[in-house]
Amino acid sequence: MYSFKSRVRYSELSADKKLSLVSIINYFQDCCTFEAEDTGVGLKWLKDHHTAWMLTNWQIHILRRPEYCEDIEIMTWACDFRYFIGKRSFLIRSLTGEPLVFALSEWAYVNVETGFPNKKVPQEEFDAYGMAPPIEKRFEEFGIAQSTEDEIYKGRIDIPEAEGIELPKIVVSGEHLDTNDHVNNAQYVAIASSVLPDHFEADLFRAEYKMQSKLGDVLVPYVYKENENLCKVVLKDDAGNVKLVCAFARAC
Repeated sequence: MYSFKSRVRYSELSADKKLSLVSIINYFQDCCTFEAEDTGVGLKWLKDHHTAWMLTNWQIHILRRPEYCEDIEIMTWACDFRYFIGKRSFLIRSLTGEPLVFALSEWAYVNVETGFPNKKVPQEEFDAYGMAPPIEKRFEEFGIAQSTEDEIYKGRIDIPEAEGIELPKIVVSGEHLDTNDHVNNAQYVAIASSVLPDHFEADLFRAEYKMQSKLGDVLVPYVYKENENLCKVVLKDDAGNVKLVCAFARAC
């Protein structure tokens, strides 16, 4: 398990002075990349091996969003690996131990030169990350209600058959890109969040990343408001190919 501590910054807030969803995702990304660097399998290692871990999907459960200036601890650990797919758990908690946000995620090990999965993960990476039970098997340890496990989704996100509301297209610029030269996971979510109905704050967020987007690509958002507590956003390219499917849900 890897962790680091932080203090919620003004630049990380939503309008309600609480940590935004995009900032939560950035913390999760920072935590697992810090772990990679500190264990010797970070950016240089991946570059030398022409590989990368690409996020394919995750679900983020918000129990309570951290508030401005609150001290928090961000934690992550690898919890499964099969073929070229790795699973990773995340947790944000207060320094008093209160669980605030947890997440489940899946990552594909990809050859960045070919764009195809790489099934030969070096033993050094297995040794660096280790393996521990997933977050849903450790709820009691972290003070999360056991009943929360019933809220974990196992299947894919369905795209509604009815037509969504099409919004103005977005052209991918340099600020959207990460070190792999494609749209960063959090930037995708920032785009999707920006088209939600006003004041729609989600307690559960799920996302499936379908295709990469690069500089100059066009993203067209489609919004599907299924009810007052569930809103889905699909990002497509100008040819209609789905790039991202995500669901924002809030407690009834």
